[in-house]
Amino acid sequence: MSVTHLPSFNAIRAFEAAARLGSFKAAAEELFVTPSAISHQITNLEQTLRVRLFDRQGRRLSLSEPGTLYWRRVNEALKLLVQASEGIADLGGSSVLTVVAAPSLAAKWLMPKLDGFLRRNPDLRIRVETSADRPRFGEADVGIFYGPPPDKGLVVHHEIMERMTVLCAPGLLASGVPLDEPRQLASHVLIHARNRLPWRDWMTMFGFSDLTVRRELSVERSTLAIDAAIRGVGVILESDFLCADELRDGRLIEPFAGRFRTPIEIAYSVVTRDQPVVDSPLAAFIGWLGNEIGS
Repeated sequence: MSVTHLPSFNAIRAFEAAARLGSFKAAAEELFVTPSAISHQITNLEQTLRVRLFDRQGRRLSLSEPGTLYWRRVNEALKLLVQASEGIADLGGSSVLTVVAAPSLAAKWLMPKLDGFLRRNPDLRIRVETSADRPRFGEADVGIFYGPPPDKGLVVHHEIMERMTVLCAPGLLASGVPLDEPRQLASHVLIHARNRLPWRDWMTMFGFSDLTVRRELSVERSTLAIDAAIRGVGVILESDFLCADELRDGRLIEPFAGRFRTPIEIAYSVVTRDQPVVDSPLAAFIGWLGNEIGS
C-alpha cells in the first residue's frame, strides 16, 4: 500500500478506540464525536482495507480475525509514534543528552550521582536508557557498556575497572554460621547474578572446584543480587566497583578480608560517536564522568 493510499488517521483513531472499548458509543464519547461518525469512519476504513474489521451481532461488537491482527499492528504503530514524539517539544528550549547504560551500572552508580551534575548544569537535560542483552548505541549521545563497545566506529573516553570479590552482610556472620574460609561457603546460600562471573568459575580459579554447593539463588541482575545480600539472604560474588558504596558504609563486608579477589580488569567502557566533543554539553558530561570514575 503506497503512502497516498494509507487510511486516514481519523479512521485509524476511531477503529483503535472502538476496538479497545468494545463500543462505537464509548469510542464516540472518548473522541468527542457522534457514534454515527465512528461508524462512518470504520466503514471507510473497511472499504480501504477490503476486510471486515468487526463482527456485529445486534448491539454486540467484536473484532473479526483480520480486525484483531490489525488492532495489534495499530497499537504497535501508535506506541512508536508516542516514543518518537516524547521529548521533542523540549529540544528547542534546552540541550538534551541521551545516555544508554548497562542496567546495573545505571541503577547502582550513575543514577545516584546524576543530581550533582544536573545542579551544576541547570540548562542541560539528561535522558537515561538501559540496554543489556543486545546492547546497541542507537541514537544515544553517550554509552556506558559492559565489556567492549557494541558497535564499530565508537570512541572510548573512559574505562571502568573492577574486581570480583566475595561479599555478605555483617548480620549474616552474626547468625552463627561461620565464614572464615571458602569451604564454609557450602553452609550458605550462594547468590548469583546471571550477568556476572559464575560461582563455579570462581571456585575453579582458586582451587575449590570440589566444593559442594547446596543452596543457590540465581537472579537476573547485579542490583537484585546486591539487595539480597544486604538483606542477609546469602553471599554474593560481585564487583567491588558496583558495591563501593555498600562497602564504604558497612552494609556489605568482605568475609575473607580481600583474599580471593579476581584480577582487576576493564569492566565498562564510556563511549561516544567519532565526533568532536570539545566545548559542548557532551564534553562537560564526558569530563564529569571521568571525574566520578576517578573518585
